[in-house]
Amino acid sequence: MGVTDPFDPRQNIFGGTRFLRILANTFAGDLVLTISAYHAGPFAVKRYHGIPPYQTTQKYIRWVLSQYYRERTVASR
Repeated sequence: MGVTDPFDPRQNIFGGTRFLRILANTFAGDLVLTISAYHAGPFAVKRYHGIPPYQTTQKYIRWVLSQYYRERTVASR
């Protein structure tokens, strides 16, 4: 992702957004699968043909989506 120093905030943010873009393209823009792949890895999502049965990944998806929809609601006011 072009990150040479993961402790450099700028590199870390740009590397993370590049990775999210790749995942979003890989999973045809499906937000849930993109978040799943970000947390569990794209191979796990492909292996299970969807959200992996990992408790931590499922909890992470719920948390990220709750934050996403909360911010969307606030921004639309």
